[in-house]
Amino acid sequence: MGKTKARPEETNFTVKGLERLSTKEKRFNVFDSETRGLGLAVYPSGQKTFFHLQKVQGWPRRTTLGIFPDMSIEAARGKASELNSKLSNWRQNDYQGQDPLERPAKVSTLGEVLDHYVEHHVAATAKNPDHAVKYSKWQFDTYLASLRNRPLGTLRREHVRELHAEIQEKHGGFTANRTITFLRALFNHAIHPDVALWEGANPCAKPKKFLFREKSRERTIQRPEAPKFFKALASEPHRDLRDFLLIALSTAARRGTVLSMRWDQLDWQRGLWIIPNPKGKKDRKPHVLPLTQLALSVLRSRPRTAEWVFPGVKGHLTTVRKPWKKFMERAGIPDLRIHDLRRTLATHEGDTGASTEVIQKTLGHEESSAATKIYDRSDRRDEVRGAMDAAIAAMLAAGKTSKRKLLTTPSGAGAA
Repeated sequence: MGKTKARPEETNFTVKGLERLSTKEKRFNVFDSETRGLGLAVYPSGQKTFFHLQKVQGWPRRTTLGIFPDMSIEAARGKASELNSKLSNWRQNDYQGQDPLERPAKVSTLGEVLDHYVEHHVAATAKNPDHAVKYSKWQFDTYLASLRNRPLGTLRREHVRELHAEIQEKHGGFTANRTITFLRALFNHAIHPDVALWEGANPCAKPKKFLFREKSRERTIQRPEAPKFFKALASEPHRDLRDFLLIALSTAARRGTVLSMRWDQLDWQRGLWIIPNPKGKKDRKPHVLPLTQLALSVLRSRPRTAEWVFPGVKGHLTTVRKPWKKFMERAGIPDLRIHDLRRTLATHEGDTGASTEVIQKTLGHEESSAATKIYDRSDRRDEVRGAMDAAIAAMLAAGKTSKRKLLTTPSGAGAA
């Protein structure tokens, strides 16, 4: 005959009785004879811990209740009885609904979500991870620092609306919109099934009803401003800034795209620039951009000291904000942004007769028509290059300057 399993030791829990329990080489358990499922684990270290043990659907389920004597016998019996009652009701309900022994998961704080988002999303997907991580942390510390230790479940819709109104009053509507968009991204990351940091709803979902209404920016270099712009550019003492602006203006490429340009992306024979990740998206096909004579002339004059066209201390340059600000002050042109140069070239292309499709290909925008995308596989590179050259010629004429003047390096010129 097989061995009969020994019944667990039972005793009526009293303070003196539990205090007298001596330790052994291994942990051992004693059970309360008064309350079903209530036990005490005695560890070799001397610690004594109350627990509840019951079979649920044929399997033993153990729940730690507290440490004796910090938790009294009466409190332990109360918790054990409460669990027995909940288990009985759950069993009678055919185990439907919430498992009474399942402890709720710890709710992440917004700061913990930021750390996870930065490590597993921003650093893994950004075109320039170091810069993107730094910017994400700066944005959080500047506008959301007060929410760092807030559990996600405590942030509700009304709090988001109040936060937007407060930031709008202090920093303006655009900043408020960008902050709420960033906050929405953090919540979306937390509730994504592959991340599962939280199971609640996103309080920032569909924020259009309270966001600041932004008008589409239409700013370009205006005809009266063109002479001042190109005069300042021709005398710009910082070589990197001058070359950057000339390439940005003659290719309509985004700031980050120009600054991260690599020599191995250039096809000198065909005069092409193969941009591998347009707009920083790794799942987009490369944008093959024809280079104008102005852009090629600038690139040929650049020294090749690194893999980057605009090398920095670490990798490539990531910003030209300070020299650009000085340039704008010297040119005397208000409210002009670097991104407006992209719009300027596109506008001059349209003014000189380029079609919408050609402008679209210059900017690297996806075709709006699915049918066109399927049937038209031509990149029209010669047509695009011609439109860009015509636009640049019109800009230089408006600016009362020439390519030769712009490419002449001023004395004492240095890096930005």
